[in-house]
Amino acid sequence: MSDLALLLLVLAAISFGIWSIFWQQKRSQELLQRWAAEHGYQILSQEARYWRRGPFFWTTSRYQRVFYVRVRDSWGRERTGWVRLGGWWWGLWSDRVEDRWE
Repeated sequence: MSDLALLLLVLAAISFGIWSIFWQQKRSQELLQRWAAEHGYQILSQEARYWRRGPFFWTTSRYQRVFYVRVRDSWGRERTGWVRLGGWWWGLWSDRVEDRWE
């Protein structure tokens, strides 16, 4: 393999990695906002959780994302809880969203 071909391969891999990170962030926000709108919630705060995943700790695959959220419902009540985005196998390619409240 020539030096140019190797360089192009490395650049393509790095570009794909960067694109993947941005896509995951964008997709997570899309799913979270859709979930909130469907349930009549206004998201007051959200925190991505990578290690401390609350009730989803043992059952979350590496393809899913977990957020700790604080929302306001349509009656003005505030709630905090956990939201898991994506499916076990398909991750964020899936539209699945689950919540657990404190």
